This record gives sequence, structure tokens and C-alpha cells, in this order.
Amino acid sequence: MKKLITAGVIVFALLLSLAASAVTASDVPAVSETPVDAEEAAVPVVYTDLSEDWYKSAAEKYGFPEVFADGTEFHPDRPITRVEFVRMLCRALDITVNYFAPTDISEYYTDMTNGDIGAREIYDMVTAGIIDRNLEGEFEPAEPLTREEMIHYIMNALNYATDGKCPVLLIMPAPFADDASIDEAYRGDVTNAVILKLIQGRENNMLYPKDSTTRAEAVVVAERLIELVKRLVPEVEVTASAKVNNGTLEMSLVIENNGDDTVTIDHSYGKYYDFNVLDSSGEVLYTWVSDKVFITVMTSYEIKPGEKAEFTEVLGSEIFEPIKDKAAFVTAYIAGFSEDFEIDRNGYVTPIF
Repeated sequence: MKKLITAGVIVFALLLSLAASAVTASDVPAVSETPVDAEEAAVPVVYTDLSEDWYKSAAEKYGFPEVFADGTEFHPDRPITRVEFVRMLCRALDITVNYFAPTDISEYYTDMTNGDIGAREIYDMVTAGIIDRNLEGEFEPAEPLTREEMIHYIMNALNYATDGKCPVLLIMPAPFADDASIDEAYRGDVTNAVILKLIQGRENNMLYPKDSTTRAEAVVVAERLIELVKRLVPEVEVTASAKVNNGTLEMSLVIENNGDDTVTIDHSYGKYYDFNVLDSSGEVLYTWVSDKVFITVMTSYEIKPGEKAEFTEVLGSEIFEPIKDKAAFVTAYIAGFSEDFEIDRNGYVTPIF
């Protein structure tokens, strides 16, 4: 989940212009609803006022005490301020930005200084494209966050966390009874959030888009967002690719660690991977390992969070030429085992381009 962003003063303006797109997540009912399966609480504080099940686990995970705690109370019905929401969401997404030069929040919001609570998180969230820069130059950090703007930020966050690859079904959900009061700029976000089951509105099929978002609603939506991202972006993603280049076949296997923990892959001998070239019916035309010899010793390697391992082999023209007219697919294999993720023993198939 963790993303590390590196940004410089020169490229920051470009990031702002590219980050104007949004797609995803949002809200929760003010009545009752059971949140998705709870994980072990990430917040080392026991709130004494979490009386309703529909927000309890979310408040325990994302009701960060440095943002919300008032002694031991969370105040779930209290409107969440704009800066509280940004700080909470920034921590939930574990966003880290490294800048090449000092930043100054007043360049973007005239009502804030670098010493203000949340200034760094707001700057980072603008860099990530999750928070839009206010064209009037003010962020109004202490003001309550409206429900429709919360939906917009959550949708931007989903777009960010999934690199813009979140699928949205081309269906139109039933409109809310107060659909007409939704700002046109947020209408698409609301539609997608409903489709993705990130919001359901309040009672009587009402969204109340101009109302303040409560703290309980905010943390439940954050929980839904994180759970959706986990489903859409596997912690360990394995991909294969194959392309013809000047009469040769370039084959690649990439193992990318999107999680927060180091991944270890063990091997019973020196073979780390393999490639098969197949025809359109699935018959094997060539196996890369068939003419290789490997040492018989236990080996392993680690992939740290945010890093990837890439293995590439090239079939020269002398090997590829006799089979190129039939070659249609390549299957890549991880020749090892891991306790950190499930390796597909059937391999990872890609068409040849």
C-alpha cells in the first residue's frame, strides 16, 4: 500500500496539472451498517465512546489519536474538519513524499503557513493529486468537510492508490432522492462511489451532499477505500511480457512488492525462473531451462516494499527463427516457493507482441 513519491519544485506544477483526474470511493450510512472484516486495530488508544458497530472497527483502525483523540473520546458524530480528514487519509494511505527543495504551503493556500497543523500532509496530498488546489487560494482547514467533497477526495485517493486502473462498471445506479443538489463537479465521483459500494447515502435514500461529514462516516469510508485497494492491488504482483525485437524474442518476468513487508522467495537450487514458448493451441515449442545447468544449493532472495525483481531472457534468432511463425504465447514461471505470497504453479501467461 505504501507509496513513496519524489518531487521537485520544477516538476510539482506538472504533477498538479496531471492529477486532476479522479475515480472512486466514498461514504457510509448514518443509520447502521456493519463494516468490512476488521483487522487488528492499528490505533494504540481505546476510545470509550464507540457505541455503534457500523463504525467501531474503522474508528479503531483509522481514528488516529494524533488527529482525533480528545482524551479517550473519538466523538463519532462530530463533523470532521478539512484538515482532520486530510491528515487521517494521508496516514491511512501511508503517503510519503520526498522533495528536492523546501516546500512552502503558502504558495498554494494563502490561509496556511508551514507551521500549521496538517500543512505537510496537505502539501503531500496535493502532490499526490488527491487534494485539489483551491483556485481561490484558501484551504479553510478548520471548516467542516462536506459529504460531496469527501467523496471527491476519496475517489481521487482510489485513483492514486490504483494508478488509475480501478475498473468501474458501466452502469448507472439508482439516483438519490436529493440528486439534484449534488454539485455537477462531483456527480461522476458520486456515481462511481456508489457503483463501487463505497457510499450508500443516509436514510431514506438521501445523500445530503452539502451536509458535513461526520468523523464516523469519514473513517468508515477510509476503511472501505483501503479494503478495496487491497483487493484491486495485490501486495505481490507478478506479470510476464514477451515481444519480438529484430528477429529475437525478449521474455520478462517481474515480481513487484506492493506491500509493507519484505517478501522472500526460496529456491531448492540455482534455478529462479523459467520460460515456455507456446503455440496458439498451448503446445510447448521451446523451454528455456531445457539446456541449462544449475547449482544444487538452497538459495533465496528478498524483495523489499516498493521494489521489484525482474528477470529477462532473450531468445536469439538461431533459436527463435524456426518457431517464430507458430509462437503465440509465453508462460513465465517462478521456480521457487514463498511463505509471503501464493506462487501460481501454472505460470504467468502473456501473448507475444
